[in-house]
Amino acid sequence: MRRAFLLSFFALLFVSCSLQRKADTAPLHWSNRLVKPLLFYNDYVLSYQLKPKYRKHSVPFPDNEKGFVPQGEKFYYSMTSTDGQYYPVAEYKDRNGHAYKLIAYNVMGDNDTEILVTQINSYKQDSLVDALILEMNFTFETQISSRYSVNDSVATMDRYEINGILYDEESGDIMRA
Repeated sequence: MRRAFLLSFFALLFVSCSLQRKADTAPLHWSNRLVKPLLFYNDYVLSYQLKPKYRKHSVPFPDNEKGFVPQGEKFYYSMTSTDGQYYPVAEYKDRNGHAYKLIAYNVMGDNDTEILVTQINSYKQDSLVDALILEMNFTFETQISSRYSVNDSVATMDRYEINGILYDEESGDIMRA
């Protein structure tokens, strides 16, 4: 009985280790399609935000990452999270000891509009070495969004800007089409 248990245990351990190696070597492929289901458009702040069920799982930025300025178009905004937290959308580790995180968080824009930022962070030995803004999604006189794709060797981003947003002349409120 004990021998059968040990054989079953080692067989299970071997299979799980084999599956883990396959998961570690799976190719990296992230895009907008991974983030879009997590979002909703908030008419009050005229921006996309994480759905509340995901927002409650946000984690604080580590102290050593708070002052790190990401690469990419920032539109002169401070890239400081409005609540000091981010949502870890996905993580990936490669064979060479590099790790990557796809994260989403909100920053403050013009006239108290919120901007949803999607960013990829890269780490070497658990230390942040680089960060790239993939998308800043907001509406303020202009609607800005991006389509992006990240794989093992390249990140591509297509930024879209819609000018001529209709707004109420009296209140200044932007009207969605």
